Amino acid sequence: MKHAFRCVTNNPLLAVQDFPNLEYHDTDVLGLLRIVYQEVIGGVKLLTHPLTGSIRPDITPYKTVLLSATASRVDFESVRLMERALQYTEDLYRLRDIPLYKQCSDEAKADFQLIDLSIIERALEVAQWS
Repeated sequence: MKHAFRCVTNNPLLAVQDFPNLEYHDTDVLGLLRIVYQEVIGGVKLLTHPLTGSIRPDITPYKTVLLSATASRVDFESVRLMERALQYTEDLYRLRDIPLYKQCSDEAKADFQLIDLSIIERALEVAQWS
C-alpha cells in the first residue's frame, strides 16, 4: 500500500540519496522542529514521532520527520506531540552554552546521519510507504 507523505529533514545524507518527497532545511534540530510545528498547526499530520530514536535532540545534529502530503483539519494529537517535542528540545538546548551537537566530530556527524537515515528507512518499510 502506498501513502502520500512528505519527508522534512535537516540530514544532508537524505538529500544526496534522492530520498522521496524530500524537503531539506539547513537548520539545527530545534529549527527543524519549529518548521514542522508550523506545518502541523496548518493542518498537516505527523506520520512519525518528532523525537524518534533514543538520541536526545541536543546531542544529534540531524532529524527527519514524515508528514502527511496534504493539509486538512488540524490534528490535535500532532499539535500536542509537537508542542511537547519543542518544549523538551528547548529545555535541553538551554542546559549548555554550546549544545553537544555542535561539539561533534565529522565522524560522529556522519554516524548521526546514518542513524537518522536508518530510522526513517525502517519507518517507511514498516508502514509500507515506500
